[in-house]
Amino acid sequence: MNERLIVKSLGPVKELDIIFRKVTLFIGDQGTGKSCVAKLFSTFIWLEKVLSQKKYPLSYFEQFNRFKTKLCAYHRLDSFVTEDSFVVFEGQFYIFEYNKERLTITDKNEKVRGVAKIMYTPAERSIVSVAENKTKLLKELPGSAETFSDEFVNAKEFFKNGYKLPFEDLSFKYDSLNSISWISGPDYKVRLANSASGIQSSLPMCMVSESLSRMVSSREEIKLSKKEKDKLEKRVAEIMQNDDFSDSIKDMMIGQLSDANRYNCFINIVEEPELNLFPHSQMEVLKSLVANNASSEGNMLVLTTHSPYTLAIINSMIMGAKAYCKADDEQKKSIEEVLSKACHIPVDDIAAYRLSSSEETYCKSVINEKAGLISKNDLDSASDEIMHIFNSLYQNYAKTLGR
Repeated sequence: MNERLIVKSLGPVKELDIIFRKVTLFIGDQGTGKSCVAKLFSTFIWLEKVLSQKKYPLSYFEQFNRFKTKLCAYHRLDSFVTEDSFVVFEGQFYIFEYNKERLTITDKNEKVRGVAKIMYTPAERSIVSVAENKTKLLKELPGSAETFSDEFVNAKEFFKNGYKLPFEDLSFKYDSLNSISWISGPDYKVRLANSASGIQSSLPMCMVSESLSRMVSSREEIKLSKKEKDKLEKRVAEIMQNDDFSDSIKDMMIGQLSDANRYNCFINIVEEPELNLFPHSQMEVLKSLVANNASSEGNMLVLTTHSPYTLAIINSMIMGAKAYCKADDEQKKSIEEVLSKACHIPVDDIAAYRLSSSEETYCKSVINEKAGLISKNDLDSASDEIMHIFNSLYQNYAKTLGR
């Protein structure tokens, strides 16, 4: 947490300098760069992960403009990167600077205590509900969609005994023999591919988020390929056979190797969690995502949204934490009856930014510093304009009533 991202002149992103918290939210009109910023964050977090695991030397990514041609291409951001693009990302272990079409990486020499499981949940996620076995179709989508599809397959196995959706008393069941996903309601059963659009978009997101957060909570080891296992075993043997190291040093070095191959946090980056959902269902889905995020200390949740309901729901979660912090035991019970503690967001754990191509300031925080809440004016930026139009039309309509 507290990762810093600076961007200038990259596609729709004009200029910003932001800090990521445990929960980070982006809101704004279409085409303002919300997803672009989220994808950049995902790219650098992944890059930091593989470098901390020593899977690549720093020079590999610094050469041949691989930042653009390999890393940005995964999220299809490569066409946004120009000779004027400037990006700095300061993570936990490394500092990355992209300037004049060259990436420079600085190692902060921080101790690695585990690695992140990173999931980018794209807006195109509904396709995995309706095209579960259509590999060719998935390959036409960005790399993040194919990766998400693979994780959805894993989530089905994880929840092989069934999964309860966070809204409308709906359940999921997977028939592995026939490769069919089923959705069951109180009095009906339908294939996932034939279910409502809100179910198709939210089910994969919720299942993948919960399965990965549980995996991280259990401190599961990273699955290594045979080549990676052989490399790890060779490194352990080198340490154990080196007489220059004391036993305590050997234990420490092997412990570091173990930490570098074990998940210790889940970085969940979700585009538009509200897709195709009624407001009440939006709330239940957000509660699920935030609760999963709270399950491990180092977890992070990054959201992009167009929905004012998302802002209002997040505000309720901030208020829940504020109220709970000062409450006595009886009041705490009352607060938890309204909103579970797992869904509370402390003020210091939230960052929220509005991106706008039409305003003088492209990127601004919408957290009111005094109240610690999302500013009222940003809860529903369209409402005032809609009501102004309605009132003007009603005044004209009222004049016709006497005719």
